[in-house]
Amino acid sequence: MNRAHILRAIWRTPMISRVQAAALLGLDKSTVSLVVNELLDQGLLEEVAQGEASRQGGRKPVLLQINPRFGAVLGMELQPGFFRAALCDLHGRVIKDWTSERCRGDESFSEYLLNIIGSLLDDTGEHQQQIMGVGVAMGGLVNSLKNEIAGSIPLHLESYDFQREISDRCQVPVIAENDANACAWGELTFHRTSNMHDFLYVFVQMRHDDQADLTYGGIGVGIGVVINGTLYPGASFTTGEFRSAFWNNQGSGQFSLTDEEAARVTEDPALRERFFRELARNVAVIVNVMNLDHLFVGGDVLKYRQELGPVLREEIQRNWPYETPVQCEISFSSFGEKAVVYGAAAMILDRIFSDQIFPLGDIRNRHGRAEVLSKFTEAILGLGER
Repeated sequence: MNRAHILRAIWRTPMISRVQAAALLGLDKSTVSLVVNELLDQGLLEEVAQGEASRQGGRKPVLLQINPRFGAVLGMELQPGFFRAALCDLHGRVIKDWTSERCRGDESFSEYLLNIIGSLLDDTGEHQQQIMGVGVAMGGLVNSLKNEIAGSIPLHLESYDFQREISDRCQVPVIAENDANACAWGELTFHRTSNMHDFLYVFVQMRHDDQADLTYGGIGVGIGVVINGTLYPGASFTTGEFRSAFWNNQGSGQFSLTDEEAARVTEDPALRERFFRELARNVAVIVNVMNLDHLFVGGDVLKYRQELGPVLREEIQRNWPYETPVQCEISFSSFGEKAVVYGAAAMILDRIFSDQIFPLGDIRNRHGRAEVLSKFTEAILGLGER
């Protein structure tokens, strides 16, 4: 357990010394030094620089970070008709990415997804043996801990055992997640060295092709909630899905827009303002009731940030019953159109560096990389059960 805590602390606070890690975790310095030396031998950590000496002088501390080349993770966004994917190192930096149209056709969903994952793994080249896990994000009720999909309107799925149908049939762990929740994971990972612990992520899709219009009216919204530095899972671990409080069976989508109106939102400024206003009023209630200090917005809506930003600020303040200004900073996604992909990879990174597991056991052979990666694979798959 000490190893798990130390590894996560270094991942969350790169360029940290042994002494700083000991103080942060309340552990004895000798304990931290012993564990760090083991992790250096295993190749998971690397010494990168020397810090400043203390006021009393003495030796400069050696700074530590996760070795980004030790492994890699694959993140994927799955939508009707296309997918995006990115291969990231253990610092979350993108090594390679893909975007491709890929309709399901006559394939079963399992065959469809397994073929995509297989082609991506084959295309990672020299990095294939380093891949420690794959995150697949999609719209729907997704339980990422049990690796099950209770339902997905865009992908036409109900009660789908993702673990048995997909992960058990792949050579690496493959974990499903809701796309809005994946976006929240991405921001958590990107801002992991800051004190950003409580925020909302609103993921907005505004797509008008045959697949999107047919399945969800072309406008889709999901919301991820982060509390105390972790994604809020909900009672049944299926958070992320949304429907407007103003919806009253006007259309097949999530808002009080008819299907015909939803199809014209991107070209009609008046309809777009109405949509943004309704979205903002729903979001304002959540932000104010939960007293959140940050709101992220991402998805196709980024091209309209100059229109949406002022509406969000106005409605959040209008919803607040006191004269004091609401202290909620509004930011648009750090990752643009790759927010879901990066977030899916970030979810796997968070599992790898969870402080609840440390799968390496007594492996101390510097050359036992394959065995180390195998242990991580077993731990990632078993984390949900724990």
